[in-house]
Amino acid sequence: MENDPKFEQIRKEIEAKQRAILWPDGLNAGKSVDEFLWKGDPNAKPVQRAGLIVFAVTFWFFGCFMIAASWASKEDAWFAFLLGTLVGLAFILVAIRLFRNAFLRQNNTDNEKDDFEE
Repeated sequence: MENDPKFEQIRKEIEAKQRAILWPDGLNAGKSVDEFLWKGDPNAKPVQRAGLIVFAVTFWFFGCFMIAASWASKEDAWFAFLLGTLVGLAFILVAIRLFRNAFLRQNNTDNEKDDFEE
């Protein structure tokens, strides 16, 4: 059984999944998470959606804080005002993108067709 090609293939796949502690392997392992964060997944589980909402709320609060802090400064520093506003808006745009990805819905065209055929 140890020489079985199917066993060897399974063993190699398991070793490849467990070796994500070095730089290139960790990068490949994190690729799916980054892809989910930025592109979303209509088939995501509720726990994944909740985690994505937590990230989105965090970016939203940081963005609002940056904008409020830059607008509340009493100094006449237009560069700090402009930079704080731009960085805050960037955080808010990322938050909007994450919120959108968290609420992506699965296309139920097959289910709708079944309902109409009955």
